[in-house]
Amino acid sequence: MAILKLAEGPVTATITAVEEVEGNFGPQMKFSTDTGDLLFINALPATKQLARLKLDLDTVVGATLRFEQVKKNGTTFTNIDLATAGAPTAQRAPTAAPVRAALPVDVPSLGALYAQCVDQAMATLGAKCEAAGVPYDASAIQAAAATLFIKATRA
Repeated sequence: MAILKLAEGPVTATITAVEEVEGNFGPQMKFSTDTGDLLFINALPATKQLARLKLDLDTVVGATLRFEQVKKNGTTFTNIDLATAGAPTAQRAPTAAPVRAALPVDVPSLGALYAQCVDQAMATLGAKCEAAGVPYDASAIQAAAATLFIKATRA
């Protein structure tokens, strides 16, 4: 029996039991695997990730999961995903590809789309900041508009 470490890389395992235990850093979920190995994950992110997969402490038993740590902006996150077709995929929420209209490819059309994004950023961010008395400047509006524009034009 070994204690698996996510810091050493992703772990894929079939879960035989899960229980909440008190660890050195607070509440943790102890995942027991079919190989007899153990994996400890902070209880809050583990519970959230299992809920995202429509699993709980009872329904996760028998599922094959892939655990990994992801670093983003200096913060480490724990991801849990179903790893095999043999896992209880009926529990997973269905995902449908978004229906997208054809994107404009000419500069005037892209300019019009960006203008709509700026208008929307002003109507939301600008109005909310003014109402709350929070100062904002053109760069904040530009950043919000750029975020909307990128989201709108991503394939």
